[in-house]
Amino acid sequence: MCAALKLLLFSAVILQLSAQGWNNYRSLPEDYRTHIDKALLSANKKMGGPYHVAFEKVLFTPTLSEDGLYVNVRLFVTTCKKNHQKGFGHRDECVAQKPKTPWINCLVCTRGNGEELIDCAKQAEVDSRRTIRDECSVYHHGPGMALSLKAGTDEQTFGCSGCV
Repeated sequence: MCAALKLLLFSAVILQLSAQGWNNYRSLPEDYRTHIDKALLSANKKMGGPYHVAFEKVLFTPTLSEDGLYVNVRLFVTTCKKNHQKGFGHRDECVAQKPKTPWINCLVCTRGNGEELIDCAKQAEVDSRRTIRDECSVYHHGPGMALSLKAGTDEQTFGCSGCV
């Protein structure tokens, strides 16, 4: 009964989030914001120079389970100056992106050895960090597609979706 109740609650949260979208920090569940705040802290320490780095949106549906976590977010450098008194978390007053600054892609996940990985990079450099990011134990495949189903079954296969 407890597992069914958890599944129902989780489904309700996902349904609510899909209706609201993944780009409103305040409407996200506390569990997600906890990990997004870790990404914000890391990005603000390493990037943005004197300017605050802020949350823009969640890139994929997060995975939070007993087996691990996988939260991938996009951040941006704002026109606000960093303020140590206000901290490095989300700041509602900092919503304007500083011109000519790249998007920042941050991943918070659980590695195969159980340790947490927080990896932030410019969006254009994410592909070069694939070996680091592939250490995540909860591999995020993304949503299933009709083209990835075997003919005549409901079994999903991964790999090239359109390959014959």
